[in-house]
Amino acid sequence: MPSPTAPGDPAEAIRSRVLRLIDGRRMPPADVIKEIGGRLKFQKNRVQKAIRDLVAAGEIAYTHEHGRTFLEPSFNRPVRVSERIILIPPEKVCAAGPEDVVIRVMPGASFGAGRHPTTRLALRGIEFALTRCERPSIGPGTRVLDIGTGTGVLAMAAVLLGIEAGIGIDIDPCAVAEAKANVRLNDLDVRIAVTDTAVERISGSFALVVANLRLPTLLRLAPPIAAWTPPGAAVVISGIRLEERETLLSAYAKQSFEPVWCGEEDEWMGVSLVKEGKT
Repeated sequence: MPSPTAPGDPAEAIRSRVLRLIDGRRMPPADVIKEIGGRLKFQKNRVQKAIRDLVAAGEIAYTHEHGRTFLEPSFNRPVRVSERIILIPPEKVCAAGPEDVVIRVMPGASFGAGRHPTTRLALRGIEFALTRCERPSIGPGTRVLDIGTGTGVLAMAAVLLGIEAGIGIDIDPCAVAEAKANVRLNDLDVRIAVTDTAVERISGSFALVVANLRLPTLLRLAPPIAAWTPPGAAVVISGIRLEERETLLSAYAKQSFEPVWCGEEDEWMGVSLVKEGKT
């Protein structure tokens, strides 16, 4: 029986290798070709053709950031971004399992459609906080606050995983409009309010706070997040570079937050934290 990595494998085997290699992450095309064409001994031109075929079929897509080109899963189809969460365009259909959470996200200008690693990390962190913690804060009376909501996908994920209601805030009028449309698309407009309210005007108590933002803003938000969250509440943070980990965790430790989950993708990190103290 021939080895599955033998050069004589059919084109479908190479396409499968490419899909497995970039599943849930993005890679420069040269790295994909090097990994499959080099270590696995497939001819370079056959790997290049497999990539072209997969792009044409809508399975993977080219993206560009800071002058660099990447290959990553196409989001013009259902994409599983965590164990239970699937993102899907409005017009597509999806064979979801009974425990799956399917979120429809319209294409638009706002951040948070799932294409960037920080969004996927935030969604994985939310899933962990609400399904795997010893005493997840879900059910009647619980609320989520999504700071910088973008498409609204993080607030929607939290509500679909058990939080009763939520607020998504963003200072960008385009994001507010698109998040409202996505919330309506998922029939969650009764449970999630989207607003341009400034973070300084937010009050009340939240079982979960989520923020996919950069480090300076996350550090500035640590004291108000601590004020909004009772003991046992969770905070999910993304948008952190790997080298910023200790700075972020130290700032939130001073506010009595203990990390319970950390995830990494490319050069980014996401964390789930729980507020210490008696509930």
